[in-house]
Amino acid sequence: MADTASDPTADRCQLNATLSSSVHDKNELLSFYQQWSDKYDEDFRTEHYIGPCLTVEAVCELIPDEKRADVTVLDVAAGTGLVGLELAKNGFKVIDAIDGSEAMLTKLRQKSIYRCTTQAMLGNGGDCESLPENAYDVVTSSGGFVPGHLPVSAVQDLIRMCKPGGLIVIVMRYEYLNTCEELRPLEPLMIELEHKNPSCWSRLKRHISPNYLLDKEGIVFVYRKSL
Repeated sequence: MADTASDPTADRCQLNATLSSSVHDKNELLSFYQQWSDKYDEDFRTEHYIGPCLTVEAVCELIPDEKRADVTVLDVAAGTGLVGLELAKNGFKVIDAIDGSEAMLTKLRQKSIYRCTTQAMLGNGGDCESLPENAYDVVTSSGGFVPGHLPVSAVQDLIRMCKPGGLIVIVMRYEYLNTCEELRPLEPLMIELEHKNPSCWSRLKRHISPNYLLDKEGIVFVYRKSL
């Protein structure tokens, strides 16, 4: 990670990341992201936040170069499109986005990378019923599982939207699996869904990465949806 000691945007990145994870009212959260959207890309550039890079690296490990142009990808909790930027750099061309914030999606569309964009909230009776089933070769979520954002139940929405045999990549802050009450059930649910009969998916990767967000560790999960 780059030295951020003399970087004032690192302090702002940390502050905004902390503030965003402390807002639990939906309307307040959307208002927060509307205010943050203009500075989000600057705050979350790769010197500070490597979630999008980790996400796309995991996808690229399993999809060869010659197949990427035809692979359909859904970027969940897409924000301003940082995952899409990394996907496009690596040869992916058919990318859709879902995010709860229209302000963030406005910034995302300006990148001219995504095919379709949808403003929707997933999990716990959100907007998932109107979203397609078994539609994408790859479903990603980078930094979506944050307190007050994607709930644990959204995992099942990710599975539902992925094609049988497709990949689901979830990247998040590692400590939330242990310190955050609302996200503590996430990994147990993942394990339960793998071991139920019939199994929903099988785990291909579980990797802890340093410096995911500044000095915080991240974790990368990769699953393949059952046929």
